Amino acid sequence: MNLLNLFIEIHLKLKQYRVQFIFFFLFWFSGFLFFVITEPNETFGNLLLFSITVRSPADAGDYANFYALVLPILLEVIVFGFIMGELLQKYNPIVTSRILARHRYFHTVIIGYHHLSKRIIEYCVENEEPFCLIEDSEELVEDLINAGHPIVVGDATETSNLTAANIKSAKEVFINVGDVRVAIICTAKIRKINPECPIYVRAFDDHVREYLMQSPLNAFSFSTSNWAMDRIRKWTQDKTGNAIVIGRDSLTHRIAYYLSLEPGRQVYLFDDEHDGIEFVVNEQLHMINEFACFLSDLRAHVNLDEVSQVFICWKHESEFDESIYLTSKFHLRYPEIEVYVRIFDEELRDLVENYSAKTFSSSMNAFKMLQKEVKRDSAITPTESK
Repeated sequence: MNLLNLFIEIHLKLKQYRVQFIFFFLFWFSGFLFFVITEPNETFGNLLLFSITVRSPADAGDYANFYALVLPILLEVIVFGFIMGELLQKYNPIVTSRILARHRYFHTVIIGYHHLSKRIIEYCVENEEPFCLIEDSEELVEDLINAGHPIVVGDATETSNLTAANIKSAKEVFINVGDVRVAIICTAKIRKINPECPIYVRAFDDHVREYLMQSPLNAFSFSTSNWAMDRIRKWTQDKTGNAIVIGRDSLTHRIAYYLSLEPGRQVYLFDDEHDGIEFVVNEQLHMINEFACFLSDLRAHVNLDEVSQVFICWKHESEFDESIYLTSKFHLRYPEIEVYVRIFDEELRDLVENYSAKTFSSSMNAFKMLQKEVKRDSAITPTESK
């Protein structure tokens, strides 16, 4: 534990015991005044020794004897109890992380903990760049809190949480949340608190990005799915045959819609959470509201002999088992079908490619693209560019 953490934890405990220490001080001070009044001929040193019960007046009365009995008890219970008991206990890590965030200056603030945020934080840690994170789900950031990183657990739209992250002294802010309302509110509040710092906001819709980039917000807005489409367009160029797209998010929908615009291709979008997408659905795009993790789930709706490409775009780490299983089955039963699998852990790339599938990471691609857009003094600017 570094010195700052130790100072913060002691500060928190002292704050917790404030009432007890105030009572102890007032009791001691009352005793000191009593001896000043009743022993006017004694020196200041003797009066101080009387007040801490090291000595007793020669003609000590009932109050002096009572004071000499009670003060050591209070000293043991409050002072020594605090030192020997409380300081040896583990402090509330959430409160400590919040205090750590408040002590950050000229730092990077990340709002929302998702795959892109994870890559930003990893880069900051690796390069020893100061940062703090605001995330309302304690469960998502539990490991970061336990590691001693500055985390504010709470709603980023609340001014108190922005203040706790010391937004006023931030050098840049990355907003990576899926909720457009939260992104807009955060941007507006941050801009009022800090008119100068660059704000980078992830947003899907074109009109939202345009609004965020206008004055007075003056944010840089980007779409990770839009960036990811550059590589996917190369994979689908001049391709024929039907396609299957499996997933739930904006990138999944963007892929399905883009493929459906290609002449002569039927696209089957398997999304078990949504009954529509952000784009105008055409006759070549077919929505199936089912969770498809077996070939039999797909065969119920699609003739796999007519399919040339499959995009598996699940983004939850817990669903990678389904992704690799489905990929292996395509490799075994339909080796002629091109399979593309979205991954977020680079260590899994070789495992997927063992089944002749191609991999893509929207967060890694977005991180690299974002590095090209940030200011020169940004925490994520490549070190060779600084």
